[in-house]
Amino acid sequence: MRRGAVELKLSGLLLPWVIGDKHRGLTVTNQLKLSASAAALTLVLAAAAMAPARAADVVEPGGCMLSGSVMAGYMFDWQDSFFDGQNESEDEHGLDVEWDTPFGEGAGLVTCGGFNMQADVAYYAHSADLALDDEDLDQTNTHLGGAVFFRDPASWAAGVGASWIGEDIGGKDVDVFRVGLFGEFYLDVFTLGASAHYYNKDWFDEKDEDGFELAAWGKFYATPDLAFTVRGDGLFGDFDFPEIGGGIDFDGYAITGDGEYLVWDQGLSLFAGARYAERELKDKEGYELDDFQVFGGIKFYFGHDGTLIERQRTGTIDNTSVFHEKLPEFFSSIHAAFFVDR
Repeated sequence: MRRGAVELKLSGLLLPWVIGDKHRGLTVTNQLKLSASAAALTLVLAAAAMAPARAADVVEPGGCMLSGSVMAGYMFDWQDSFFDGQNESEDEHGLDVEWDTPFGEGAGLVTCGGFNMQADVAYYAHSADLALDDEDLDQTNTHLGGAVFFRDPASWAAGVGASWIGEDIGGKDVDVFRVGLFGEFYLDVFTLGASAHYYNKDWFDEKDEDGFELAAWGKFYATPDLAFTVRGDGLFGDFDFPEIGGGIDFDGYAITGDGEYLVWDQGLSLFAGARYAERELKDKEGYELDDFQVFGGIKFYFGHDGTLIERQRTGTIDNTSVFHEKLPEFFSSIHAAFFVDR
């Protein structure tokens, strides 16, 4: 099955910009990637220079404590795509696409006894090289969120988190609203955690998407300053397409492994990891994406003294989404795989 036939199959489902001008949504991104990386790195270095890592310096008179973390990193993504037609003659393998992503995250935390309030931001600037006169396909995700939770650093933590995620898709803004529950148990050198979130994605062309994200993770501290994490995520979504008068399942999963080492006792750590993910939009035909990502970067903790395990069990929590932030958006990826000539 040729690319034109895939376009015909998708014409009732994909966004107008996807099936229109192939150059729509393509911009030069070299300056964007450099500026995003530089901004995130500057944030980390500024925090290291300005925020003392002594808890005594951030305790307010009322007994509350201020702490936080900032990180900057870079991620590479090798993405494979596949169109599954109603029969074997309609099957087609999309072009392999390589994405690279500078990213940054930051969070601030107010702790009053066992009560915690957090505000967090994140930015992921996904970019695919389409070999079209040095033009790239850009897809950026901006996150603003927060969490409220209770925690006993010796045993457990539990609370609620919410966020707004702004996805720039082909020059158009798509809003994702996400809210859910999370919890962690602290068992000597192990941390076990899980979360469940509901999300709603507000498309600009009357399409509607919502669903649930589930996650579970385990962290092992080989030493007080060296942690290894394994995490699994599941996506259970539904698209409502007015054009076809019904919904289509949108499901996926991701498996992530990473390590982090506190290299400086004033709060600076290095991290690296890898992720494998599969996502599928399936009706009578299916569109599948497989991603393999590797990433690394630096992170700075401020507001608490101590080892890595102590900082992580008294500091900020991860409030980001794997599927709506750390992976390139699904339709942008389909566009890159099936609709751009090389």
